[in-house]
Amino acid sequence: MTKGSCWLSMIPVRSEPSSKSEMVNQLLFGDRVTIQDESRGWFKIASLHDSYEGWCESNQVETTTDVIPSTGMLVGDITAVFSSSQRTITLVYGSSVPGITDEFTYQNHTFKLTKGKIVEPHSYNGHNLLTAAMKFAGSPYLWGGRSPFGIDCSGLIQMAFKLTGINMPRDASEQANHPGDYIDLIGESEIGDIAFFDNEEGRIIHTGILTGDGSIVHASGRVRVDSVDHNGIFNKELGIYTHKLRVIKRFNS
Repeated sequence: MTKGSCWLSMIPVRSEPSSKSEMVNQLLFGDRVTIQDESRGWFKIASLHDSYEGWCESNQVETTTDVIPSTGMLVGDITAVFSSSQRTITLVYGSSVPGITDEFTYQNHTFKLTKGKIVEPHSYNGHNLLTAAMKFAGSPYLWGGRSPFGIDCSGLIQMAFKLTGINMPRDASEQANHPGDYIDLIGESEIGDIAFFDNEEGRIIHTGILTGDGSIVHASGRVRVDSVDHNGIFNKELGIYTHKLRVIKRFNS
């Protein structure tokens, strides 16, 4: 099966091979994929880190006979800039960088870090998970987004875990089924526990990171902090509960 990598800052992944179709996901620089199909200048791809499928324009993915191994290094600022003699690339928080120093070579050009920083993933614990999520604070909500310039609720969870060295599924419903320990009462929750919320049909539709002090970090309109209790998320600005609590889980490394 053909493989590929994302070498643009961000690539929209769509539900159908058309620029007018819905964006369902987003590839960041360094994300690796398998190419499953091709249609009219579009690739059907599956991300290697979570097997999430969708369509992207074929000229936005670099095909390879083998995928360049990930070094585990990530962009540690909201943006980082790499420059060569002919080109500049601006990468967003959490993007994977194919090197263990502040430079890498691509298409015979050496790109050096000129702004920002790259880091190894932080060790996984509740404090580091929350710190990673709070770096997105204020980012606008974007369905399918995974960057500080637009992110959805499950994208926030996935990226926070990525920044602590853990792969998580893409959708909230899939994340809720990821192996972990159930927490029976919200009063027993700790910093870094993940809360999931359902709709009237009982389907998981929302998620966020608990702070351990009666609040939650989540993407709803923007990445924000709201109060949470056994009923769900309470938005003080609106004066209402916006999401109904379904389950709390604690994930292990």
